[in-house]
This record gives sequence, structure tokens and C-alpha cells, in this order.
Amino acid sequence: MSNILKNKQNIFSQNGEDGIIEYIFEKMNISKGNFIEFGAWDGKHLSNTYNLFLKGWEGIYIEADKEKSKTLFNNFSNDKKITCINSMVGFNETDKLDTIIDKSNHLNKNFDFVSIDVDGLDYFILKAMNKYLPKVICIEVNAGHDPLYDKEIPINIASNNIGQSIKIINDVAEQKGYFSLCYTGNLFLIKNDFKHLFSSDIKSLQNIYIDFLSNLDVYAIKHLYNTFIVKKVYNGFTFENNNLQKFITKS
Repeated sequence: MSNILKNKQNIFSQNGEDGIIEYIFEKMNISKGNFIEFGAWDGKHLSNTYNLFLKGWEGIYIEADKEKSKTLFNNFSNDKKITCINSMVGFNETDKLDTIIDKSNHLNKNFDFVSIDVDGLDYFILKAMNKYLPKVICIEVNAGHDPLYDKEIPINIASNNIGQSIKIINDVAEQKGYFSLCYTGNLFLIKNDFKHLFSSDIKSLQNIYIDFLSNLDVYAIKHLYNTFIVKKVYNGFTFENNNLQKFITKS
């Protein structure tokens, strides 16, 4: 069975997402699509979508910080394909993504890709998404949890940039018609309509996580080990549960 993470490549992304995104949309035969990214910062820095923009995609950039959004607006002021929005994306009726899109002047509301990275509350934002569900979602997931940990981290803890486990994200995604494809620190979710295109790539949640660990360099692994073995990340998880010790001892 293939390891999809062999396609990792950073052009503007942080953890190889640009290469994964290219692989996914080549499989789907989508060369020019429609995206949403938040928090977008300036639309370029560690972006999962700026490479798509350079390939002719259109989309929406959303940034909550006023100063960062000024740069964002300036960067795309002359491009009619891009809609920039200064807003906090939340999970209530007034600020959830569906509401923000409804109020936007972005004409194309059929989305191929959404990148969600808000440091902790990503899950609650995903949970509130119902109207505009894209073909592919890339969402930040806490690497410190056992991938099968099945307890939801409460909002008051999650808001301190303590996100959910792979399983918790996967479970709500399944309810919305998605399956989990791979994990880079961000979990890639694909609409079930396209599952047949990825038959050789689909693995269990645990094996998705093991692929992630095996693609880390030894210094990153030791950092995760030393950080989370001490903090326990609110669920008593230790890396030995996922055979990480073999990576530590090999170094």
C-alpha cells in the first residue's frame, strides 16, 4: 500500500501540504478550482492555497487580524478572482463559515478546497459547516493525541491551541460525508464521492498517524516525545502506545 506522504513538497506550505494538494487534485482531474483559506495572514506566508492561486485558481482569503488583513487586501487588490475578508471565523450562527460566505460578494460558491488553521478551535468550526462543504478539507489536528483518542477536548481547553485528535475530527467529518486520507499535522478529508480515486491510498487512522511519525526527522520526533510525554496532553497519552519508542531508540 502506498504512502501518500511521499508526495510532500513545500512551495509556500509548512509541512509538505503543497505536494499533497497537487497529488489530490491531479487524481480528481481539477486543474483550476475554487478555494477558501483562513487564517490567511497575508495570503502567502505558510499558505496552503497560494500555490493554487498561482495556477489560476480563484478563492476567498479570510483573516481576523486587522493589521495582517491590510497586507492581505493589498496583495490581492488587483485580482478579481480573489475575495479578501477581514473576519473571525467562528461556530455560531452569526460568525460561522456558512454565514460569512453567504454575506460575501464571491460569486462562485462551489468550493473545491478549504484550509482550516485557527490554532485549537478548528474542530468546532468544521462541526458548524453544513451549507458550503468542499470536495477537500485540510484541517489542523493536534499531533500529541493518540490518533484513536475518542474524547472531545472542551472549548475552554481547545481555545488555548490544544486541538482534537484525528479520531474526533474524522468522526464529525464522516457525518458530513468525508473520509480521512492522510495527515501532515493537518488532516486531509476527501468527499466520499471521490473515494474510488484513492483506493490504493486509504489506510486506518492509526496507520495514517504512523505514516506521519515515520516521515518526521528524528529531531522533530524527539521534540514531540519530550513535550507530550511530560504534559500528557490531557488524555494520558504516551508515545509508546504508538510504537514511537522504536524511532527514538534507532537514533
